[in-house]
Amino acid sequence: VTHVLEGSVQRAGNTVRVNAQLVDARNDAHVWAENYDRPVNDVFAIQSEIAKAIADQLQAKLSPQEKSAIEKAPTKDVVAFDLYSRAKTLFIRTSFSALAGQNLRQAVDLLNQALARDPSFFLAQCQLALVNLNLYFLGVDHTPARLAAADAAVAAAIRLQPDAGEAHLTRAEHLYRGYLDYDGALAELAIARKLLPNDPRVFELT
Repeated sequence: VTHVLEGSVQRAGNTVRVNAQLVDARNDAHVWAENYDRPVNDVFAIQSEIAKAIADQLQAKLSPQEKSAIEKAPTKDVVAFDLYSRAKTLFIRTSFSALAGQNLRQAVDLLNQALARDPSFFLAQCQLALVNLNLYFLGVDHTPARLAAADAAVAAAIRLQPDAGEAHLTRAEHLYRGYLDYDGALAELAIARKLLPNDPRVFELT
């Protein structure tokens, strides 16, 4: 790793302040820093601006697809994005804790609320599949109903963006955690690795 992005996000009412700085990991030198004070509704625009600024600082040449991905908001509904973010945080922090069942069920509830607000929210659909699969796989709720919920979420995600790297990664999780289909999961991971070359989840699941 040659560079690290660090920073903070503070929210006050309908305003958000984002502080971002790019650090050269080899000598701890600050390469770039910027503060953004914007309405909460502009949070996706801030993310795009930061990504573009970092690409410029690193003199990275973005493909048209990468540029499009940076500019595309995951959802138009900020409340849905907040619900998704809270669910994702719960999922990441749960691991094998004693509160796994409670936290994962709460994450399912938050994601269902997000998708009720925006049924086309692809990343929320992928996350819902993953949470349901973990409830099933970890034995917290190893029932046909939970697997069926995961099946439905995976199918919905694939309908929304069948060619996305996240769709193939979600399908790999589904084949492995839901059905112990190792060969099928590895085939999906091979596709996901090409589309998400820097995503650690691909290597973790492999």
